[in-house]
Amino acid sequence: MRSNAKKVSYFHADANSLGGFIEKPFQKIVPSQASVSLPAVGGHATTRTETFNFEGIVSCRSAYTRVSGTEVAPDGPWSTTVTSVVEGLNILEVVTAERLVAQLSVVYPSDGRYLEISLAGSHFDRLRLGGCDAFPRLNPNLLCAAKARIDLPVFRRIGREQAGNMISSPAADWEEFRWVHDRFGWMAQVPEEDQCVLCSLVDGLDGAVPGTSLGHAVEIPDFGRIFLGELLACPGSVQFALIRAELGCAVSGKISAAMANGNGHTVPP
Repeated sequence: MRSNAKKVSYFHADANSLGGFIEKPFQKIVPSQASVSLPAVGGHATTRTETFNFEGIVSCRSAYTRVSGTEVAPDGPWSTTVTSVVEGLNILEVVTAERLVAQLSVVYPSDGRYLEISLAGSHFDRLRLGGCDAFPRLNPNLLCAAKARIDLPVFRRIGREQAGNMISSPAADWEEFRWVHDRFGWMAQVPEEDQCVLCSLVDGLDGAVPGTSLGHAVEIPDFGRIFLGELLACPGSVQFALIRAELGCAVSGKISAAMANGNGHTVPP
C-alpha cells in the first residue's frame, strides 16, 4: 500500500438523554429518549423529545441531543462533538435535576496518537439527592485543563487517583461497601497501556446528602446507588454519562441520563 494514500475517516458518535431498564416490580425497557447517531461520513444531526414519564419511576420535562463530525483539514485531524441534555429529570423523587448537560468533543489525530478529548460545557444544574441540594466538585484537570483537550494518559492518572481515594476511604471498609473495592479496585493499580480506564468528571460532593458518598458514587438507603460524571476512556473510544443510577429498592433496574459516546476509525489505519 502506498505510504502517501489519502486517509478517510469513518465517523461514529451517538447520544441519548435518558434510558435503561426495570427488573422489578415488572420487567420493562425504559425507552431511550432523544437518541441520535452520526452518519459514517460525518455531518450533523439533532433530535428532541418533550415530556416523558415512565410508570412514575423516571421522567423528564424535555431532552435533546446533537452530534456533528467534520474533517478539520485534508488527511485529518477529524473532529466530532456530541451533546446530550436532560431538563427536569426525576428518578423516584430521590434524584432530581433542573438540567444536565454532557458535552464531549473528540479529535482524531492523523498520526494515530491518542484521541484528544474535551468535556467543556458539561455541567449539573440544581442537582438534588434525597431532597437535599448536592454540589458536585468537578475535577479541574478534566474540565478546566491548561490544554483545551486531554488524552488517555491523563484519564489513566486521574482515574487511578480517584479510585485510590475511594477504596482508601474508611467507609469503604464497612462490609456493606465492599462493592467499592470490587467496582473500582482494579483502577487503583496501573492499567496496561492498551486498556480502558474508568474515571469521573466528579471528584466528590459538597452539601449534606442522605446516605454515603464516596468520590463520585453515592449510596442512598432504600433507593440504590448513583454514579456521577463517569467516563470510560479507551484507546479508540470514549463513553460519558452524567448520571447512572442502579436502583435497589422496591424498584430495581438501571437508568442513565445524559449519555454521549464517540469513536471512529480511519482507513488506511
